[in-house]
Amino acid sequence: MPVIFRKEGTDGALLAVWKITEPEEELISRLRLTDSMERRLSMITHPVRRREWIASRLLIQELNGATAEIVHAEDGRPTLASMDLHVSITHTRGYAGVLLSPKGPIGIDIEYPSERLVKLSDRFVNDFEAAQMNGINKQTGCALIWCSKEAVFKALDQPGLLFKEEVEVEGLSGMPEGMPEGMLKARVKRDNFETKLDLNYIVSPDYYLVWSW
Repeated sequence: MPVIFRKEGTDGALLAVWKITEPEEELISRLRLTDSMERRLSMITHPVRRREWIASRLLIQELNGATAEIVHAEDGRPTLASMDLHVSITHTRGYAGVLLSPKGPIGIDIEYPSERLVKLSDRFVNDFEAAQMNGINKQTGCALIWCSKEAVFKALDQPGLLFKEEVEVEGLSGMPEGMPEGMLKARVKRDNFETKLDLNYIVSPDYYLVWSW
């Protein structure tokens, strides 16, 4: 199983990213499927999406040793049916990422490098964030802002969260070039809710990754 890296956080949190190279038949032969997991998989018809779904569940199984059946708690957050662990899943072209933790909130997002997020940046980058991108690669800046807001959205039980107006990412100014990794912060503010989250990021030639644990 080509796990690119694995990290351990505080309070028993585990993070891993896997490059998906195996055919579906090999992936499915290694995954312990429950009846409900089989039913869910049967509803996914696109070959790429099927491999991503199987790979993410197999990665959970490898990290935690338990069946990777996901259920939703009363607040809507996903947890593992086999034990009381919060889980966040992400995937992009050829990669799957999983974050597990006994404590919430947690969230993770991964994206592949492209110009598409630059073209869509007016929809999710606000003026405060745009000012931070002076002097850094715009594709990298937009990708990290998008991944940060996706991770925040997954971590918080805040339906309808407005990425541009209600989430503010800081920490991009002075980010080193090359293959950096470091910390960002996100501030969320809406009508009757306000919080801050610490975020970790990794930038590689093949993907951008942001998580909060």
